[in-house]
Amino acid sequence: MKKIFIILISFFIYSVSYAQVEENNKNDLSPADNNTVSWGIKAGVNMYNLYGKERDYIFADQKTSYQPGFHIGGFVNTRINERLGLRHELIFSQRKAGVHLSDSINGIYKSTLTMYFIDVVPANLTYQVSKNIQVYAGPYVSALVAANIKRKDENGNTFRDKSIYGDPSNDEKESRYLQKFDFGLNIGAQYQIKHNLAVELKYTHGFLDLFQYANSYTNEDTKHDKIKIFNRGFMASVAYSFK
Repeated sequence: MKKIFIILISFFIYSVSYAQVEENNKNDLSPADNNTVSWGIKAGVNMYNLYGKERDYIFADQKTSYQPGFHIGGFVNTRINERLGLRHELIFSQRKAGVHLSDSINGIYKSTLTMYFIDVVPANLTYQVSKNIQVYAGPYVSALVAANIKRKDENGNTFRDKSIYGDPSNDEKESRYLQKFDFGLNIGAQYQIKHNLAVELKYTHGFLDLFQYANSYTNEDTKHDKIKIFNRGFMASVAYSFK
């Protein structure tokens, strides 16, 4: 998976470089050439939640909730013809979810799981519905770079527990940790406000199990198959393109 992620990052960098070359050479294109490339930056808010029938296996119950996060990054759009195109993105994304935890001292209490991902969109197919409206769909790959969950100590004080990300020193064999990669599908729509300014709404649907097993046998865990919990949510963005 690490090799795949490096390849995707390289592909995105190549796309940005290609976009710049196309921009520099646009005056050399013939009037009949429909291929145009634009690139830009985007930022906005996330609303994510956890799904799956085994949420109560990791948390105190299955009652999870949407929590706001943020994202920021860049994109490249390539026009194939009048209607069709390709979209490539590299995004830093904070995803949160409201969960419940429990222990013998504090009982059941509310908590927040916070995850930080680098999202790579290698190529989403776009369709220009009208002059101002574009829809798109395609795959994404995400790499988890940090994570924490709010816990309470014996005095009831809240702290951020980063061990849920995993500890390389124990080779992740002493507890359950978050997967380091996610894979899923994007479906979104963009509305062009001005020549270079647009707003968009995107739904992301994760297909990989969010939690991995960390030696369940050592932990005397009776469960031996995958933990079926998935990452899904919405992203609302403001995008500025340089053409």
